Amino acid sequence: MSLLESPHLKLAGVTRLAVAGTRGPKDVYLFDPHRLALPCWALAVGQGPPALLVTLDRHLDLVPPARPAAVPEGSAGLRALDEHARWELDVRNYDHILAAMEAGLVGDALLIGRARPRGCFEGDVYVDRRGQPHRLLVSPTVDRVAEAYGCAATAAPLAREAEALLSGAGQVLLDVDLDCFTSPSDADPTEVLPWPRSTIRSFLMPEGSGAFWDAVLARCNALTLAREPYHCGGVVASGRLFEEVVGVLFGELLGAELP
Repeated sequence: MSLLESPHLKLAGVTRLAVAGTRGPKDVYLFDPHRLALPCWALAVGQGPPALLVTLDRHLDLVPPARPAAVPEGSAGLRALDEHARWELDVRNYDHILAAMEAGLVGDALLIGRARPRGCFEGDVYVDRRGQPHRLLVSPTVDRVAEAYGCAATAAPLAREAEALLSGAGQVLLDVDLDCFTSPSDADPTEVLPWPRSTIRSFLMPEGSGAFWDAVLARCNALTLAREPYHCGGVVASGRLFEEVVGVLFGELLGAELP
């Protein structure tokens, strides 16, 4: 397929990167509003079965879409899903995950996040409009799902549950929101503080997390990365944070050149 025929070029505001890493996904989709993950996941999944989503975010984007029945099926095509993401999903960017389940793109999800937006789904199983259940496994940090991963006798409960999800997964979508690596300021909760690289590294790749990441990346065929500048201190601050995050994410976790 020539560059001019590549369907991702129709997705305004989405940059597709080919990653020549030592492990993990070969395709990366980069954009600002997190809801644009929906058409990117459609590209990644193609005509295959729903994927397991592994997402890292400061917020748990589990607010149900306002009109679940209006979410196009994955078979409706890229244009329909892209249009729905831009014009129908919430501009606060917190309903795209359950919308992807309604579209049949995502099956179960492992969510690493710390804050619950108003209206966030609270259960551990989401049932879509077809009656299909979707397991939602939530952890505030990577180390909780990576602790003694793969060691039945010593693994933490969340790690055992994560292993069960990953062992049953065909393909995995890895999703990262840049604001995962920020914290609200104690002095002013409306201000966010970007993390330094050392903190990013210790959060993303805590000691003993190798087996967990091996399991995720062995099945991962695509990475989506949302920059969300207004959740990261603004355009300039988010640009600086992006440099620090991709240094760890690409350079250390994936063993790839920087984008």
